[in-house]
Amino acid sequence: MTMTTQKVLILDFGSQYTQLIARRVRELNIFCEIHPFNIETVDYKSYKAIILSGSPCSVNDETRIHLDIDAIVSSAPTLGICYGAQYIADVKGGHVAPSKKREYGKAHLSLSSGEKLWTNIDQGSQVWMSHADTILDLGEGFETIGSTSSIPIAGYKYLKAPYPVYGIQFHPEVTHSLDGLQVLNNF
Repeated sequence: MTMTTQKVLILDFGSQYTQLIARRVRELNIFCEIHPFNIETVDYKSYKAIILSGSPCSVNDETRIHLDIDAIVSSAPTLGICYGAQYIADVKGGHVAPSKKREYGKAHLSLSSGEKLWTNIDQGSQVWMSHADTILDLGEGFETIGSTSSIPIAGYKYLKAPYPVYGIQFHPEVTHSLDGLQVLNNF
């Protein structure tokens, strides 16, 4: 493959972990670029995959970020991490709301069997949560693929795109997510 088909684009929504996401992707020997979410000219189709980072913002804010999700998910496989997952779900008809209490710390995944994103990931794998909002409901065309004891939708797949689209409410890039690098590799 040519270098242009090997690039991963990380769209930065202001997450404190964006640089760490890039580091983990590079540890997999994959070239990646970080660009702000509002980059004016980008050819999404020139990337092998696209990752949407987390953010300190809420998808429910009046001044929330606006992005053409359809252009992204129709161009390359897409992974939304935390805010990125919430944003995709919200734009595509899901319901995201403030959590009754901020979800921060260790959790253990309950995984849907046979899902490619979970290849070589054990049931109960430890992950790291850090978010104030949570996905309460997914819109039409979504499938829940992972949960925790306190989060019914910790991972999902969007089925109405030509490429795989996943959303996860945990941070695979931090070492507290014990199989996080494998999740990124599977993606």
